[in-house]
Amino acid sequence: MLTASFFKDFKPVYVLSSDEPLLLRDWLDEARKQLHELGFEEILSHSVETGFDWSAILEDSQNLSLFSSRKGQIIRFNSNKPGQSGAKFINQICEESPTDTLFILVMPGLDRAARNSAWLKKIKARGEVVELKPIYPNQLVDWISQRALSKQLQMDSQAALFLADLTEGNLLATEQELEKLALASEPGQLIDQGVIKESISRSARYTHFLLVDAFLAGQAKRALKITHGLEMEGFQPIQVQYALQHVLQTLLQLKQAQREHRLNDAAWRAANVWKSKQRLYQQALSRFSIDQLERFLQSCAKLDRINKGQQLAYAGADWQSLKELISSMMGIGHLQRTG
Repeated sequence: MLTASFFKDFKPVYVLSSDEPLLLRDWLDEARKQLHELGFEEILSHSVETGFDWSAILEDSQNLSLFSSRKGQIIRFNSNKPGQSGAKFINQICEESPTDTLFILVMPGLDRAARNSAWLKKIKARGEVVELKPIYPNQLVDWISQRALSKQLQMDSQAALFLADLTEGNLLATEQELEKLALASEPGQLIDQGVIKESISRSARYTHFLLVDAFLAGQAKRALKITHGLEMEGFQPIQVQYALQHVLQTLLQLKQAQREHRLNDAAWRAANVWKSKQRLYQQALSRFSIDQLERFLQSCAKLDRINKGQQLAYAGADWQSLKELISSMMGIGHLQRTG
């Protein structure tokens, strides 16, 4: 988490890098809060995909609103390779960025090629690079206990370990379970294994954990059945999208390691994939190429804009787009629009 005065002497450009969606979300939430306090009343978010209009971002940054003297631009990348156009844009904002505009470039964890790239060196000279370290398995119990405390829950180490095993190190899944416990508990209540088990027993029949497993195993009919069940039981599409996005980012990380002949125990640990899930991930790795995984992540970015109301869409477009994404991921044709 960034310090309370992180943006006091703000720089024109920042790179925020992590493979953990929850850590990125927390950091950006705190960043928006600090920037608003510093007079950044307008903070816009963009997702980079094919045909992204870089010139429009530059033009928008140079035209400050009548109601805001400072503007923030958050730009999300699907990979740590911005491409030729993205690198040119980065070079331009480092050299010519307006004094009242701040850019935050959000991307997955930086590999060796990214760290040695000219565009990152340019940012280091003019701005700052923030790499959020993952929560490793040996840190997870303490992280869960502290996270529970922030939600006014008391959780002993055995309960935290039980929850860590349940969610297999998935921070977003862990956060969602803690939120459910906080809603169902009194402030300061002690949460033990029994309380967690009771919470699970009250949970919906279908969960995004089951959907991720079905996707990894290549079970197309089951994946679509679970998706329909999640919709009927009142899940929000963004919950499912985050789960899919996380597993796709993990697969991409593992696929790159596989291509470089370094898919070893260290690579599995770096990706936070527990041994009980490695066989499922191996099945998925055998089905997908890096290009396919990157295209799926681009679709997740589009779905993210629909879920956040940043893209005009028809009623029910969120679930329909999600189902079409899952169908594409499972290798079956597009669904007919419903509703």
